[in-house]
Amino acid sequence: MSNRVIINAKIVTPENIINNGVIVIENGRIARFGSYENVKPPDNAEIIDVKGYYAAPGFIDIHCHGGGSEEFHTDPEVAAEAHLKHGTTSVLATIAYNVSKVDTIEGIKKIKELKNSGKGKSILGIHFEGPYTNPKYGALSQLGRKPDPSEYNTFIDLAGDLIKVWTLAPELEGIDDFIETVSSKGIVMSVGHSEASPERIFELIPKGLKLACHCMNATGCSISPSRFGGTREVGVDEAVLLSDDIYAEVIPDYMGVHVRPLMLRLILKAKTPDKMIIITDSTISDNKSHINNSPLNNSDFTKATDVNFNELGQLSGSILTMDKACRNMLRHTGVGIVDVFKMASYNQARLLNMEKEIGNIREGAKANIIIVDDDINVKMVMLEGELV
Repeated sequence: MSNRVIINAKIVTPENIINNGVIVIENGRIARFGSYENVKPPDNAEIIDVKGYYAAPGFIDIHCHGGGSEEFHTDPEVAAEAHLKHGTTSVLATIAYNVSKVDTIEGIKKIKELKNSGKGKSILGIHFEGPYTNPKYGALSQLGRKPDPSEYNTFIDLAGDLIKVWTLAPELEGIDDFIETVSSKGIVMSVGHSEASPERIFELIPKGLKLACHCMNATGCSISPSRFGGTREVGVDEAVLLSDDIYAEVIPDYMGVHVRPLMLRLILKAKTPDKMIIITDSTISDNKSHINNSPLNNSDFTKATDVNFNELGQLSGSILTMDKACRNMLRHTGVGIVDVFKMASYNQARLLNMEKEIGNIREGAKANIIIVDDDINVKMVMLEGELV
């Protein structure tokens, strides 16, 4: 593995930007970094002059079902590569509640085989979005169901420590044993496709509930829409906005179909950039059926080409990549580049307790680095020190 030095960079850290920056990469990791005045390039390394562009940590997408022509449970290598070229150097292969038990098992096996082969370096692990979700919420929501110990123990036994996040509806009958199992494994719990009460959500925080699945999407309130002739009730999203312990996933698509721009700004105001996580919730992007299935055929939504609709016309994730999602976040909220990369990389690493390894330009971390311009157009991708 060759040693490399990135020079003439604006280095993005969680705190600030280091101008005229240098990053020394040795054996796939960041050996040193800082301004040129403080860090001199070694003589024996390949020099990469990025000509004043930003050098930032690679994107981490913790909620992504697929990319290119495949979903992660059908061909994880194709899906990961489709996102890697757009700067996603770490991804959680996400398997949803609408994937059958048989296909889920096969998907786990394929992901494990890819990892064991030495490929799939960008795949951090697995995010199970369900299947223990409320059948009232989400596309094809009727496939959400009560926990089945024989089913979830099969998944856990097969996937092992690859499971990093598990989205569930805490209000489901018979879910307590499942919650205890997930908690005992150190898996991050995510509330989603749910109408759990704030009290129920808060009581699960000590057990590992740290995340809200695509905030403002597929959630509700057990009392809806209001009481007493107009009193707005509180549900999942309100609990998430209030809690300092829960990260909020958001899907920033171009037209704000998933989360309206004003709502994005409200979430940002309540959570701050330290507790927001940009995701794609992406699926197969080579399939153009999302355009044909779209109910948004009025002139207000002619540019809504990065959202996905299923054959029933239901909003069903996106065809985003993280670079596009970040551009949309910039445009909708006006946040700066430092905060965007907090929400696109650093916060994800903190959620998973991996900030010493990924999501951060720091000494000793993996050299998962992307070079981008002011509009987050990706100019170069580096995975563990190797150019992609």
